[in-house]
Amino acid sequence: MALARARRDGGMNYWPGFVDVLSSFILGIIFLLTVFVFVQFYLTQEVTGKDTALNRLNAQIAQLTELLSLEKTGKLGLEEQLSMLRSSQMAPAIQFFFAITSFPSSLCQLQRIPSPPRLTAPCHYEASCRALSPA
Repeated sequence: MALARARRDGGMNYWPGFVDVLSSFILGIIFLLTVFVFVQFYLTQEVTGKDTALNRLNAQIAQLTELLSLEKTGKLGLEEQLSMLRSSQMAPAIQFFFAITSFPSSLCQLQRIPSPPRLTAPCHYEASCRALSPA
């Protein structure tokens, strides 16, 4: 018995230090694990938000593509109708309409258009047209 008591009293007891080191190590690992879990959660939320925005933008691109194809189809239809009108017997009337609408509406420029024989009266604005036109 005396030997057992001497060994207990005089021997080195390493157990309390081992428990302190082990508990500190486990607390450190738990802290790091908690930090990693929060970082993972935050990054997941960011990626999900960007994924949602990307899906919304892809839907808008699809809508715009559809609208563009409709506009192109409409444009092709209108160009086809225009070419049919140009080639039909309505061509002189359409050319006359475009000729009339393409002239500027100022009185000075209307004066330069040859008028029919019954409308050969002099222009009342002849003096102002001469003053405004570059000579």
